[in-house]
Amino acid sequence: MTSILLALAAAAVMGWASVAQQHVASGVPVHEGGAIHLVLQLLRHPLWLAAFGANLIGFALHSWALDLGSLLTVEPVIATTLLFALAIGTWWSHRPLGARVWVAAALLVGGLAVFLVAGDPSAQDVDAPTLRWLAAGVVLVPVIAALWWYAHRHRGPARAITFGITAGVAFGVQASLLKASSIDFGSGIADQVDNWKPYAMLAFGVVGFLLQQSAFQAGPISLSLPSTVVIPPIIAAVLSVLVFDSTLNVSGLRGLYIGLAMLAMLGGLIVISRAEARRETAEKSAPAPA
Repeated sequence: MTSILLALAAAAVMGWASVAQQHVASGVPVHEGGAIHLVLQLLRHPLWLAAFGANLIGFALHSWALDLGSLLTVEPVIATTLLFALAIGTWWSHRPLGARVWVAAALLVGGLAVFLVAGDPSAQDVDAPTLRWLAAGVVLVPVIAALWWYAHRHRGPARAITFGITAGVAFGVQASLLKASSIDFGSGIADQVDNWKPYAMLAFGVVGFLLQQSAFQAGPISLSLPSTVVIPPIIAAVLSVLVFDSTLNVSGLRGLYIGLAMLAMLGGLIVISRAEARRETAEKSAPAPA
């Protein structure tokens, strides 16, 4: 029970932090420089710095919850960050979300919970060979680069959604590298100075952070956050199977549940994206008040 309460607290804190960061980032014009320029502008805002500190607190609470409870108990609760962020964002911006968006958000969170519980990805305590990591990197790095290129060339909802997806992929890789690094640290931190995994973990974390801020800059929280919350656990689970030789239980009805969970998450993302894109278009085309 304690782990669930800690996970809920972490989700609430990170939900507020996401809304606050998006509020500040959206005030920086998209055409003014790239991600580095954006972060330099954000560092000048006390609210964004407070939100950054809140994210660190949320991460600490998340880690504490994982230390006391299982992954399958904690991660679905952490996914409620999306629901907290949507509620706080609605109150903050005075822009109520339609029932369709709330249902879609619930599908996202519920689908992720079913995916984790039904698939029950069992992690191994033995790290993978470097060659497997290299093969995964050969696939994932070009995917991240291609998504970044696509997002960079677009504006509006497409930019926010794609940057959110790209950040989610980067955070998923970071989570997998965190697991690998924790296994390596079992032999002593002093022996890990020449270990490439912690440095790669830091690099993917920084890339994910920059991409997330770009997503916040490009669109409202309902467009920029869902992918960043839902995709990392899925990427981490897939890498756990492909790199760590873990197993994803698809026997019996579990395979059906996993398939339905994936459809629910995909459907939720599509519904939210379309609804918010229509609202963005309507607000831009509405005549200015006299």
